[in-house]
Order: sequence, then C-alpha cells, then structure tokens
Amino acid sequence: KGADTEMVAQMDKDLRYFAELTKHVNPDANPDHEGAGAAGGLGFGLMSYLHATLESGIDLIIRETGLEEAIRYADLVITGEGCLDAQTAMGKAPVGIAKIAKKYGKPVIAFSGVVKDGAADCNAVGIDAFFPILRSVGTLKDAMDTENAAKNLSDTAEQVGRLIKILLSRAN
Repeated sequence: KGADTEMVAQMDKDLRYFAELTKHVNPDANPDHEGAGAAGGLGFGLMSYLHATLESGIDLIIRETGLEEAIRYADLVITGEGCLDAQTAMGKAPVGIAKIAKKYGKPVIAFSGVVKDGAADCNAVGIDAFFPILRSVGTLKDAMDTENAAKNLSDTAEQVGRLIKILLSRAN
C-alpha cells in the first residue's frame, strides 16, 4: 500500500527476477502458489527457502481466540480495518470475520479509517455496510494519532448506533 504505479511496476519486476533466481536453488518454488505474494513475497520466500506451510492469518486468529463461538451468539458483528478497499474483499481479516458471521446468518458492519475505490466489493463478500471514521480532511499523522482515531471511531459508532436504535424501534 502507498506505492504509486511506477513503484508497483518496479517491485513486480524485482519480484519476478527473485522468483527466477529462486528456481535455480529450489526447482519446486512456485511464485503462483496461493499466498506466495503476501507481504511483498514473504510467503514465497518462506515456502521456497524454509519449506514453510502457509496458513490464513484470519483463520488462525479465529481458531485460536474462539471468535467463531462468540459470533455464533452475537446479534450483530462489528469489524474494521484501517483502509477498506478492493484488497479487503480479496480475503483480509474483515472478510474472514464476515464469512463466519454469514455462516450463522449474522449482519456485519465495518468501520474503517478510510474507504477507497473498490470498497463496495466488500458488500458482495459479507460486509453488509461499512462506515469511514474520518470526520474531516487532515494529515495522515493526525488520522493515525491514537486519541484522534479513538474519538473519530467513537463519534462514528455513536451515529451508527443511533441509526440501529431507530430501525429497531420501527421494527417493534
């Protein structure tokens, strides 16, 4: 994230070259293996040189924390990410959580520091609604400040809570 088009092209070229070199050391190395490109190719390196097995991070967290059991008995699932975009929909943590929620028929909302183009793809993979928390234009430093982020999240969550309260009162 944060790389411009030219930087991405150069990184892709460098990673292809690294994959070619790796094939000389380990002919079984597969740069197209699922997860190989994660974290800038870290998965590829770990599999190719250390014979590691990759596992979904969100699946590991869900299993180790017992999150699925909590989701099973929840009325509403709330998740979030710093930046919600098309990459989120390709399997990041909020989508992993949404998949578990949908298994139990639970609605899912997400809060995000910022929402970018492609975020609507998240709706198709289980996030029913999402809300950016930034309240005004500012610097990245201001947005990342813990106190500001907590206030922005709290203010946005309050407004979403008010909306839920209205909808529930009309349903009864």
